[in-house]
This record gives sequence, C-alpha cells and structure tokens, in this order.
Amino acid sequence: MDPKQVPTVKLNNGVDIPIIGLGTWQSAPDGTLYKSVKLALDAGYRHFDCALIYENEEETGRAVNDAIKEGQVKREDLYLVSKVWLTYYTRERAQECVRKILAKFQTPYLDLALVHWPMSFKQVDDTLWPTGADGQIIEGNIDYIEAYKGLEDCVKAGLVKSIGISNFTRDQVQRLLDATSIVPVTNQVEAHPYLAQSKLKAYCEERGVTLTAYSPLGNPGSSCNDKPDKGQLLKDPVVLRLAEKYGKNAGQILLRFQTDRGLIVVPKSVNPDRIKSNIQIFDFKLTQDEIKELEGLDRKYRSNLFEQTQHLVNHPFDPKIDF
Repeated sequence: MDPKQVPTVKLNNGVDIPIIGLGTWQSAPDGTLYKSVKLALDAGYRHFDCALIYENEEETGRAVNDAIKEGQVKREDLYLVSKVWLTYYTRERAQECVRKILAKFQTPYLDLALVHWPMSFKQVDDTLWPTGADGQIIEGNIDYIEAYKGLEDCVKAGLVKSIGISNFTRDQVQRLLDATSIVPVTNQVEAHPYLAQSKLKAYCEERGVTLTAYSPLGNPGSSCNDKPDKGQLLKDPVVLRLAEKYGKNAGQILLRFQTDRGLIVVPKSVNPDRIKSNIQIFDFKLTQDEIKELEGLDRKYRSNLFEQTQHLVNHPFDPKIDF
C-alpha cells in the first residue's frame, strides 16, 4: 500500500499521525523484529509503537535507520512512538529515559512519548522490575504528574514532538489536565469490541485527547492473556458475518471498527501475512449501525490486567472504577 493512502489523525497540537501503526510489544529482538519492521515499511507502515520495557528498540531503530540509508524513507516521514517506564518517573529520570530511548533508536527526536502507566516502581539500580523479599513489585511513590512534567521538559528541549499517556482512567486524565500545561495528544489503552471504551473515548475526545487502541484484536496470542475468552473475539459471529460481507478477515474488521470510530490503532505482529493484511483496511467502511452493533458486544473484557501491580497506588484496573 502507498503510505500516502493511509489516513492520518490530526492531534490536538496540529500534528498528523498515521491512523495505523505497527505494535512491537512482545516482539523478540532476535532478528525477527528487524525483518518485521522492514516488511512493514514495504507494506506502507510509517508509524511504529514501541516502549523502553519492550527491550527491542535497538532492533526497530536499526531497521528504520537502514531504510533511511537505503533511501526508502526519510526520518520526517516516520512516526516513532515510545513510552517512559515506571522506574523513571521523577521529572529528571523521565528525561533520562527519553534520552536512553533516543540512543537506542539512534534518532535525534521522538514523534511521541507516553507515560506508560499511572503507577510507579521504586528505582533500584538499573532493574526494570524491582521486587522485595516477598516477590512483589516495590512501590515507587512518585506521582505520574512528575513523569509527565519531565516529558513537557523534553518537548521544550526538542527531544520529543508530542506527549501523551497510556492506561489512564478518566479521573487520572482529568487530574493530569488540571496539573500540567500541555494537553496529552493521546491516551493509549486496550480497546476492541469486547472492551469498547466508549465512555473513556467520549471523555477524552471532549478534552482534545485522541484514544489509541492497543490489543485491538483482543490479544489472542499473548502470554499475558490466560482469560477464558482468549481468542474468542476473532470467532465472534458478528465479526465473522461482517468479514464475509466485506470479503475481509476478522482482524481487518476489528481494525476498521476502530479507525471508523476515529481511534488510532497499533496491532502487533511479526507474521508477514498479518502485517500486510492489517494495513489493507482502507478500501471499505463500516456503517454506523455496524459500528454500534460491534460496540454492543462490550463485556468489559480486559485481556491484560497487569495483575502483578494491582497492589500499587494508581493501578487503573480496579473493578470498582468505571474506567
């Protein structure tokens, strides 16, 4: 697909972001991700969603830099996203994390940097998963506001073009808006028909914050997902009926569902066929009735509860909270 045929979303700061990107969570840096990123570039992707904790940014960076050297793309045509990890939540450490990410990517700036979660971990040397004698993650007791202010500093320093958040509830979004000066361009959250996020979407959009959907296929292959409904979304009768109607596969219907709602979407894959098919979704459009029907499948099914951090302050997935 010609990258120019991929629609963009205009963020609240006037920047355009490709509406679909390649997610890189759980993509091992063993050479496979390098090939996947190169293939994605050939398929028309220009948006790549990464994070420090994925520990594979060197490989993504090597692939995009090789493509730049080969004349396939220019840096300004790419949209590179990463996320500050929970051990880097002081204002100064957030900037340090961004600089570390830039070094891994071998790029002078990020297009978008996110505060990865609203919780924080204690800084213990360089470990990313600090645990106590009881095996539990150690609380950092650092306000996510501090991490976000560190990203605001990165914008002023020219290290980052746009900033945002991930996995934030409505209350957490509002608290951040009240305490900071730059409105986040996006809140990246799990979203699919079984977790439609309609209330959060409306709340964020009213405040100029676009939602980005991760795990848009319901996270069927993740080792983090051992829920009874694992993989069922791709077999849902409504999804399959629409796939047959439009001559598409189930995954393409689920991705088009999000883009038709105005969400940015970042499906992850290292499978060559899926990488190609995931971006082939712009030659059809769901009707409003079909979008509502898919939204009606919502069962508050969250594939990744990040359960090892549920004891931490600001963990967003409290069942008592209407996310």
